[in-house]
This record gives sequence, C-alpha cells and structure tokens, in this order.
Amino acid sequence: MTICEICGIGSKYNLFLPQDDETIVILNQEVPVKYTILQGKYAVGIVFIGALISLSQKGAQLRKRPASCQQKSPHFLELLSNIKLKLLNELKLATEEEHIYAKVIQQSNLDEHLFLLRFTAVPLKAMSDGKPLGVYAILNALCQPG
Repeated sequence: MTICEICGIGSKYNLFLPQDDETIVILNQEVPVKYTILQGKYAVGIVFIGALISLSQKGAQLRKRPASCQQKSPHFLELLSNIKLKLLNELKLATEEEHIYAKVIQQSNLDEHLFLLRFTAVPLKAMSDGKPLGVYAILNALCQPG
C-alpha cells in the first residue's frame, strides 16, 4: 500500500494547505514531566517520568527516561499514542485542567528515547507570579534561560 502526502489540489481549483513552517526552540533547561499513556479517554496504568527538551507552539520533543531508570515496568511509546502530561516545574497551571494532552507523531531515528509530540489539548490559562498567562506565554516562559 502506498501512502502519499496530499498538500492540495491544483488545476482549476488551485487550493493548497498552508505550509507548516513551525519554529522549534531548544530549551536551555529540560522541563521535567510526568506522563501516562492513554487508552481511549482514560489514563490507565503507570505514570512515567520524562522531560521536554524542545518546544514549539503546536508541540514538543519528549525525552523519555530509559526503562532501566523507571521505577516500574518498562514501556513503549508507539506512534499515534495519546499521552497525558503534567509539568513538574515551578510554573503552575492555574486551571481546573492542569494536564497537557498530546499525540506521539514521530520517534527519533538517532535516539530511541526521543519522541516528537503534537499537542491536542493545552489549558488556556496559567499562573506565573499571580498573573494569568496564555498558552503562548507559557511556552515563552519555559523557553527563557533558567
């Protein structure tokens, strides 16, 4: 089976999807996270530890802790798996929903512990120094030198 990437329809329609020229920022300091692999809509199973090492407006790169370092059994992140993330740093999310949801869209060819995530649900507000922040401000705060 051949799968092709469709970018648009030419000829008389001349309709094309916008190019995704997303800037990925490598963080000066990794952001520790807890995450759970979702089954359907529910977080079932073990909570794992990892770190976000780069961010963009739409996603992040996750470095999972090698299985030998995990407290419990080893796990495998598979392509298209849905995960629930919780940031483990001083930036507190000030919404009823404190988790970020993402989908695994790629695994690194160079390092089996690196995964590219696409955010599927991010809280709209957060608190930093008592002021509400939008999602983009959260990402900017995380990208600032530590």
